Amino acid sequence: MEMKLVDRGNVGELILSGRIDSKNAKDVQNAFLQTAERFKNITLNLMDLKYISSAGLRAVKNLYIKVRANDGELIITNPAPFVMEVFEMTGFSEMLNIQ
Repeated sequence: MEMKLVDRGNVGELILSGRIDSKNAKDVQNAFLQTAERFKNITLNLMDLKYISSAGLRAVKNLYIKVRANDGELIITNPAPFVMEVFEMTGFSEMLNIQ
């Protein structure tokens, strides 16, 4: 799992690649929450994310809750087909702003 933060002014864009699973979900969640402390609005670019487990979904949900609590917006961009399928099966596609 690799994560790159791009500062886009009032938006922090996290570009994710690889896998989010039980092995790294806690580290991913910590990075997400640190980013939410720095930026009100966050974009998760998932173009190169190949896999997300339930632990990864929990990290995304916790980020969503944190961003909303800060009156910000979480936007998901470029989800790979498998990741989008997981979002749809779990109802995350109804909760998240996916572009």
